[in-house]
Amino acid sequence: MQQGMLSSLLLSMMLVLGAAPQANAAEMQSQEVKQWLQDQQLQDKVAQLLQYVIEDEIDSLKFAIERLALPQQEIARYLLLRKIDQQEIYLTPKMAMFVEEQQAMAPTYHVLERGDGYEFSVPAFNYPSIASRILKRWHQDQSSLGFKLAAERHELRLKDWLSGSAYQVQAREALFISELDSLSASAIQYLSEQFTKQAVTSWLPSSQVMVRLAQVSEDAQVYAILWRMRADQTILNEMERLARVGDTFSLQQVMQATNNPSLKESALKALTGIKPMTEPVKQFLVARMSTAGDATYVAQQLASQGYHSWLRELADSNSDVNSRALLSVISQSLTE
Repeated sequence: MQQGMLSSLLLSMMLVLGAAPQANAAEMQSQEVKQWLQDQQLQDKVAQLLQYVIEDEIDSLKFAIERLALPQQEIARYLLLRKIDQQEIYLTPKMAMFVEEQQAMAPTYHVLERGDGYEFSVPAFNYPSIASRILKRWHQDQSSLGFKLAAERHELRLKDWLSGSAYQVQAREALFISELDSLSASAIQYLSEQFTKQAVTSWLPSSQVMVRLAQVSEDAQVYAILWRMRADQTILNEMERLARVGDTFSLQQVMQATNNPSLKESALKALTGIKPMTEPVKQFLVARMSTAGDATYVAQQLASQGYHSWLRELADSNSDVNSRALLSVISQSLTE
């Protein structure tokens, strides 16, 4: 009991007194911070520093910063990194190293934040956090460049590249989906053939990756693999997108999607809603109405689209269709 009370007392004291000040830290008032950030001479100096960044003059940049006295030096670092971040300036390897150095530094000036019964110290010019954000984006850009170069050189093995921790796979899948359409036709074909040229497909990536590869490659063989995968919402959405596009290639893929039991009804429904209905789609639906398993469902969907006359004509003149199923659907739809 006494130990619990002592712990509570120590915690209360820490909240009231705040964290211990950092070595060599100097306090600055909030109003003073605002005045420094608006200082025109500093703004002009930062414009000069930014030019060194653009020209990749790392030695000149460091020398110019180190010549500044405190607190101008710290404020200049903050303002410079803020501009690099806001303008998303491309970093060369040398400049990335400079930003890493800023990330590792400890700010000298702090502002004391006070609340209800507590106070704590925060950096007045938090340039390390900005440096961290810049480096995160730079690493992402480097990953994108590496992906593109490996794909263009035909050196990217997707089975290996899309392996690793859950976080790594998720990040690389997102990169693949966002950057795939920036690759050349040769690179896209190279990636597609990693699936289409295999006698037995022993490994497949996520449906999101396969859908994107199918979309960008417009390869019927990639779509054939997609329709054999376990259907999920991503694959269903792609099938519905193709139906909306409605060109010859897209409708062929929707017809192929009916071979997946989980997609069959949705695909057949999408095909019956095509207006104007193309001749290949008509022939496909007629063939489906010749099978006992699909005739009733297809006829019901066509009836809901107003094709009663066509259904009666087929029932009367086409010996291949399941006439009994068609007439039953017509009769039910007219009495509803």
